[in-house]
Amino acid sequence: MYIFGEKSDFTDHIIQLIASTSIDAEQHIIGNVSEITSREPIVFIFTVIDCKAVKCLVSYLHEKSPIIFIKQECSDEDMMLIESIIQESLSIRRQLWHDEIMKLSALQGAKAQEERVQKLNHWINNTSDEYYCLSSSEPNFQNNLVEALKVKTPIKCTHQLTTTVSQRPPALHWTSLPQPDEAQITFKIAFPQRWFARSELFELVTKINNAYKWQYQYEWIHGGLFRFEAAKIAIIKHDAETLELSGRIDNAIMDDNSDTVPIKSVWPYLSHALSVVVEYFDELSLQYTIRIIPFGSIFYAESKALPRAFDLTQLLISNDLLKRVAYRDDGILYHLNLAQLFPELKPKTISEISEMKARNDESTGKEKNDLTNDNTFLSLPGRIPGKNSGRRVSFGTVKCIPQSSQKVEPDAEFDDVTNEKPKTEQYENMLDNYVDLILDETMRQIKIS
Repeated sequence: MYIFGEKSDFTDHIIQLIASTSIDAEQHIIGNVSEITSREPIVFIFTVIDCKAVKCLVSYLHEKSPIIFIKQECSDEDMMLIESIIQESLSIRRQLWHDEIMKLSALQGAKAQEERVQKLNHWINNTSDEYYCLSSSEPNFQNNLVEALKVKTPIKCTHQLTTTVSQRPPALHWTSLPQPDEAQITFKIAFPQRWFARSELFELVTKINNAYKWQYQYEWIHGGLFRFEAAKIAIIKHDAETLELSGRIDNAIMDDNSDTVPIKSVWPYLSHALSVVVEYFDELSLQYTIRIIPFGSIFYAESKALPRAFDLTQLLISNDLLKRVAYRDDGILYHLNLAQLFPELKPKTISEISEMKARNDESTGKEKNDLTNDNTFLSLPGRIPGKNSGRRVSFGTVKCIPQSSQKVEPDAEFDDVTNEKPKTEQYENMLDNYVDLILDETMRQIKIS
């Protein structure tokens, strides 16, 4: 468990009291929430409520890691203030999911829409965060504290895992930006109003490692890198709310004709990793968004197009119904090259992406290399790294869903298709009516580091 509070005699007293209980669990006394690296119960000791600290802690609130607020005299006003801060956070997240459902409701019948809305409704209706407000002056305080901790607190804390892996990323084999002769697909995963623990990252890396017989694997404090033949898969945690899963191929080391559709050699392994990621999130009851970012000129029909981030569900809907994905940037219309992005199977849902994964029993004619030493990896030709450590990507809106911020004129055909699956031609007409409004939306520029 984590014990967090200002340095005082009262804090020391509660720490000693916890140590004297029957809870057989490791205790980590911290002075900052950034020191929390695993999903464990948090004991927050205070004499006066620090609203800023409470708001920070709320991001760590989860049904599997409750927060226990302890004060000498916890008044009704204190409990109401804590309750309001927690409910505000939950409300923001629920509203985010409600807004997404409203956007997706315009395209009922699409498989990706049904998949995402089902998950969003589950998150809205099944959120179960736990927290307690206890007064140390109450006669049954110690019993209440033990009751709150004993079910949720593991005997062995995973806090110390951070010292068992390398602090350094893999040398030479992975750069923050793909090189000009490389193609890459990145899934950018965000956790609104929540966090992704470092211990969970380690467990996820282990699950990906066990999911396939990789020829090379390397783990460090911010993620893991895996390789099978020319395909490289990386999972990297940039901060508490952002995770990236990427698949990359280097055409320079490929010895066949598959470089005409290079990502074809990546999808079997990237889909393996994505399946593990989604299953793990469901296991932890984590709520998330996924954007897909294709890096490489081969993914864009126009030569001057820059890498762009798309909501994955919206992209799958557009690919399913219109067989194309178009967007506008600075008044110019661009198109994704879907033949390069999805060279074989055309997935209509996120779950269908897993059908592209490679089988562990397929013959490769090569022996598996179990060593994790960096020196065992096939070194790539030397390159001079770019000056920028990050990559600029614009977040785009797939040409398929009207944005709630725009005033949309009523569309007769839209009203006619609310209870049945429209034909593709109906979607074409409906979407074309909205496209100018949608594509004029200002595209936000972000830097993915």
